[in-house]
Amino acid sequence: MSRFDCVIYDFDGVVLDTVQLKVDAFCRVYQHEDPDLVEVVRTFADNNGGMSRYEKFRHFEVAVFGRKDDPAAIDALCASYGRFVDEGVRKATYINGAPECFAAVGSLAEQHIVSAAPENDVLTALRERDILHHFQSVAGAPKAKLAEFQRILEAGRFDASRVLAIGDSLAEYRAAVELKIPFLAIVGPGVTDRFPADTLKRPDLLEIAALFS
Repeated sequence: MSRFDCVIYDFDGVVLDTVQLKVDAFCRVYQHEDPDLVEVVRTFADNNGGMSRYEKFRHFEVAVFGRKDDPAAIDALCASYGRFVDEGVRKATYINGAPECFAAVGSLAEQHIVSAAPENDVLTALRERDILHHFQSVAGAPKAKLAEFQRILEAGRFDASRVLAIGDSLAEYRAAVELKIPFLAIVGPGVTDRFPADTLKRPDLLEIAALFS
């Protein structure tokens, strides 16, 4: 009998190696601003994986650049950012072991994706790589991670202890802890480890299927 009945994956940094390119895209949007403030943008984006791009831009506009909270302006920034990201996502590589993991785990458990990236963007990326069929559901912004984790638990009537959440940011870690879902942190080479010392960690998705035995 498998140890887990369901797996919930984050997308950026767990399915595709896209975390750095998305941080860089924020800096490209602000490339004509004060370089010192652009570095503040970089640091905040790097430290706040799991926050939606809209919320990040709202923070940058108000807290970093001292401008008003203007939804229309933030939408325009998100659109510019999206164009930079689209270029990179199409060329991005998989996290090591990702396709093999999805194929192996699919015969053992339900698989879902819950991301902070816009839902349509995640769906498009999965379709273009022909891996969408591995997942029972895909959720992205503006949906909240905690609410989506709860939805998956309730829809599948899963015991929380038999669901595994896999992510690379504290957003999904906190959602998993709140619901008492076991959590696996993906901490790649050279990536800052922000998770508590007792968190289960792997550098990639190689050998993840072994956790199900």
